[in-house]
Amino acid sequence: MDALQPVAGPVPYKNRRGWLIAFGVVEILMGCGFLLLILLSAFAFLGPAAAKMPPNAMAAGPMSKSVLLAMVGIQYGMMAAVFFIAGIGSIRCKNWARIMMLVVSGFWLGIGLISVLVVAFLVPTIMRQQTGNIDSSVQHTIMAGLIIFMTAIMVVLPAIFLVFYSRKSVKATCQGNKGLIDTAPAAASTGLPIPLVILGVWQGMGVFSVFAALIMPVTFFFGFVVRGAGAILILLGYSVLSGYASWSIFHQRLIGWKICLFAAAFGTVSLVISFARYPDLMKFYEQMGLHSQNLQIYEQFPQLLTFMWVSIIVGLTAFMVFVLYTRRYFPPNGRE
Repeated sequence: MDALQPVAGPVPYKNRRGWLIAFGVVEILMGCGFLLLILLSAFAFLGPAAAKMPPNAMAAGPMSKSVLLAMVGIQYGMMAAVFFIAGIGSIRCKNWARIMMLVVSGFWLGIGLISVLVVAFLVPTIMRQQTGNIDSSVQHTIMAGLIIFMTAIMVVLPAIFLVFYSRKSVKATCQGNKGLIDTAPAAASTGLPIPLVILGVWQGMGVFSVFAALIMPVTFFFGFVVRGAGAILILLGYSVLSGYASWSIFHQRLIGWKICLFAAAFGTVSLVISFARYPDLMKFYEQMGLHSQNLQIYEQFPQLLTFMWVSIIVGLTAFMVFVLYTRRYFPPNGRE
């Protein structure tokens, strides 16, 4: 008779509550930093220094100072809200906060890698053209300092968040925080798969398109620039569809996935047609309402515009592939 084989027990994980609280505090401080940036932006646009500048020095045409300030306020305000919510959730050891920071850190890291590459290739050229009287060694020092700073903020920091919140011990702590798990992880989560959380959050961000319409009612549609009421209707419709798609995805309804796939394909095709219709990208941006003063950097470096458009098209294509991948997480005969 064979000897009874011992049954392997659950793998022990350390309790990471203290680290979750520490990371949550850091995230709340980062949210405070974004609020400070809103105040500094308001001072820059409306303070004494701005009053002494020429009327068109900071903005022109539809892009008035108030419009730019509103756009900056909404952008930084949304970032502050994200980090406040994630920080509070992390302090409370909530699993949704862990997933939220995985999503935020992933996007943050991806954008950071692209930003650092752009700076590394573009800034040296700008410095050679604009700072001819500065010694080359000083230029190299400035360039190295800028790249190191951006790498630390845009690459290293999100990578730290990503690594920490992806650890099994952190996941176990968040899933079992009602009964501490110093010796064993909690039962497997029955929540939404992380790819669907990412898809739902990303699609939900489209709801804020309506705010863009209120600030500057202009958009493009298959190569045509639409302004006024038409632009508001297009962006409002996209906001409603995005909100419904996000809600459906979080409830694993297939209709949300279909809307998301259609929006990704529609946006990619529209952008490609716009790119073909306006091979001179400067004219396209002028049609969108950007003043020539806002486009001076693109006049000096026209390859930057092409790089931006190609990056957007590649990004949309990659997103479409990701949407197709998430189909496996919906029931075979998904609810509509």
